[in-house]
Amino acid sequence: MCGTTPSARSFNMIVSRIFLLVSIAMPVMAMADEHAVHSFERKQLTGTYFSEGANAADINGDGMADVVYGPYWFEGPSFSAKHEIYQPVPQNMDRYADNFFSWLYDFNGDGRNDVFVVGFPGTPAYVYENPGQGGLNRHWPKHQVFDWVSNESPQWLDIVGDERPELICTRDGFFGFATVDWARPFDTWDFHPISEQTASKKFGHGLGIGDVNGDGRQDLIHSQGWFEQPMTGALSTRWFHHPVSLSEGYGGAEMYVYDVDGDGDNDIITSHRAHDFGLAWYEQLPGDGDSPEFRHHLIMGEHPSENKYGIAFSELHSVALADIDGDGLKDIVTGKTYWSHHRQSPQWDAGAVVYWFKLIRSSDGVDWVPYKADGEAGIGRQISIVDINDDKLPDIVVGGMLGAHVLTHRVKSVSEPEYQTAQPKIYDGPKLPQVKDAQALRGPKSTIDAKTGKVPGAIEGETLMGKATAGSTKPQDMSRFKSDQWSNQSQLWWTGAKPADTLTLALPEFTGTVDVEVVLTCAGDYGIVQLTLDDQPLGPPIDLYSKNVVTTGVLSFSKITVEGTGHSLNVQMLGSNPKAKRAYMFALDYLRIVPADTAD
Repeated sequence: MCGTTPSARSFNMIVSRIFLLVSIAMPVMAMADEHAVHSFERKQLTGTYFSEGANAADINGDGMADVVYGPYWFEGPSFSAKHEIYQPVPQNMDRYADNFFSWLYDFNGDGRNDVFVVGFPGTPAYVYENPGQGGLNRHWPKHQVFDWVSNESPQWLDIVGDERPELICTRDGFFGFATVDWARPFDTWDFHPISEQTASKKFGHGLGIGDVNGDGRQDLIHSQGWFEQPMTGALSTRWFHHPVSLSEGYGGAEMYVYDVDGDGDNDIITSHRAHDFGLAWYEQLPGDGDSPEFRHHLIMGEHPSENKYGIAFSELHSVALADIDGDGLKDIVTGKTYWSHHRQSPQWDAGAVVYWFKLIRSSDGVDWVPYKADGEAGIGRQISIVDINDDKLPDIVVGGMLGAHVLTHRVKSVSEPEYQTAQPKIYDGPKLPQVKDAQALRGPKSTIDAKTGKVPGAIEGETLMGKATAGSTKPQDMSRFKSDQWSNQSQLWWTGAKPADTLTLALPEFTGTVDVEVVLTCAGDYGIVQLTLDDQPLGPPIDLYSKNVVTTGVLSFSKITVEGTGHSLNVQMLGSNPKAKRAYMFALDYLRIVPADTAD
């Protein structure tokens, strides 16, 4: 065999790597020297809810990107003129749209971008055929190409290496992908299951593709592991499954395989809970045999102290990965999917933010520095990163409950002081309370007077004035819950809390040594709380999780000595049971304050 010697090849490889590193580093250093500040200018295309996603590409052949959102395409570069693709029907914001995702692709090779639409999970997918200049003012021909798309983060990417995209999704409980017959692209596509029937039949959270094990083939990843693409038979065989937890919850949104720390193997980026909290990356480590292990690194949790810079927001139902600042490293783009579960998700009414997290590698490790791109657009189920104005800067296109928005990327060179002012500051506020030794305290059932419907001597929770650091309190009628009984058939209900929040309830005057009896409510969305009388803990943290809506029964705390007459019952929300829905609710049925060592 002729050619260079092994030592010469090694030297050439080293030189090539040095040259590559230098070429990558030069623009990064130049940008750092210029102190570039990145910002985004918001333009709302419509405030009407038509779809959960939006995308952009050239529709009319003028070389400019146009935006597709639901039934409309908006003509670039101004996006002021809109044209119908199909009959527009505003969607009910108390339900969900019939259009979730849009991708633009030339399916029939006529040089025009068609629009591929995936709707509500468990419904068919359609391609709207671009009619060309003569028909753009009419509704487009519609082709059903697939009968059933499940998982809430389907992908339109090349998974089998044929340089054409496939639809990655689940169908009828199977993980897999649908392929297109490119000779007849508008005919029914073929689904190729790669798993047993283990996925959610209709919904499901967390999905992506990438080369996990470095063999040059794309694998399919989900919240509970990854399917390894075989060397042959990728279309006709089951793929080997590597079970591993890639979420601390039920799963998030789009998942990415990317070498985050620059060590040569691919890591995984994901959100934890699409309708709750959590953003993380999983560092790949050598494992036993052919399966690597993964170490969890939390980027952002539910409390400001769980992010280095104090950022916390919920409902990360879409995640994108792109090099936003041109430094050669991919950054995370995500935000709040406003009203992803309407009023059910924690912090559902908080700001509709969009953030990008800049990836930084240093001798100290990996850092993700958050920058707010916008505070009003929010996101839907799809974030599209597209250069909409051909200025070589990635822009952000989003659609959702708040309509469609284009966030146009701007870069400005500033002075050193201005640059430092624009940087996020390190968080130094309160820490997240630690849940230790929580107990599911339960006591005997209350003795309720049959005539009054109340517990004698009870201070009814709904009569107390509460002051909460977050959320709100109100009386709640409990008569419809038949699995238990509540004094006066009502309670004081605290909603909208998050860990570390507190509720203070002013009590009637008393003094001396007392026994305190408390009855709380348990349910599937209730939290773990610490009760205190003034500053004295009443027992350990109490886990209020239960599959059914019931009371704790009477919890008794004996011989509590207080001074003075003005006192308060304090409730701190610490967290929740892993099985609980993270709504962090709390309710007080009643309490009784009884002088110690007396009968009444």
